[in-house]
Amino acid sequence: MPRLLESWPEIAKRVRLARRVALFLDFDGTLSPITDRQEDALLERGTRAVLSRLAGNPRVSAYVISGRWWADIRARVAVPGVRYLGIQGWDVDGQNAAAPELLQKIAEVSSRLAARLNGTAGVRIENKGVSFALHYRGAGDCAIRQAGALLHEILADYGETLRVMEGDRAWEVLPREIRGKGYAARKEWQRWGTGVLPVYLGNDGTDEAAFQALASGVTARVGRAHPSRARYRLRNPAEVRRFLELLEEEMRWQGRRGSKL
Repeated sequence: MPRLLESWPEIAKRVRLARRVALFLDFDGTLSPITDRQEDALLERGTRAVLSRLAGNPRVSAYVISGRWWADIRARVAVPGVRYLGIQGWDVDGQNAAAPELLQKIAEVSSRLAARLNGTAGVRIENKGVSFALHYRGAGDCAIRQAGALLHEILADYGETLRVMEGDRAWEVLPREIRGKGYAARKEWQRWGTGVLPVYLGNDGTDEAAFQALASGVTARVGRAHPSRARYRLRNPAEVRRFLELLEEEMRWQGRRGSKL
């Protein structure tokens, strides 16, 4: 998988030919480094600054798409002009709501799982209302196997109504009607019509569907080398920031050039 920064000349050419850029960015592990505790994840000042400039460019549509709640991701990014897509792209601008029966099922699974895990070291549940994440960062192999087996055992009682998505050292449990980041990103991209270049940066299994859905654009997986549907690779959030700086410089240069024509 080629490095995205080393491939910048060919990407810059595609940016120059595009009428508009639809920029999709995951948060944890992409814009912000992975932290042991979800609540500790922050957006670095320099990354926020370049994202603000991009969001203010009339030829850029900027999105942050995350497994977090819309309100949580909006508070952590806090950049005017960015559109926030929470809960794997389902919670659009805080507008979506789940049926009460689905919320009840999610709560039941989470409660049953917590009781069975009974404080297993390195494993914790993050409840999100319409979904929950079972995090196993820091857990040993035995604890991970136990947690995964319990999760699938409990979910078997709920038929096809719920599903699991593989994240970064976590399993996301959500209603099957939540179709994921690929569906959400493609839907937003297509809103802008023809001549729009989609750019998608993400770091884990929940982003793979988006890499596939936006395969005609620029897609990059962030982190260590890993089999992926993404076209390119970035090593870490610092390289994500550098890519955003290159993109912002290219878009700004095009704006100056266009004003002189």
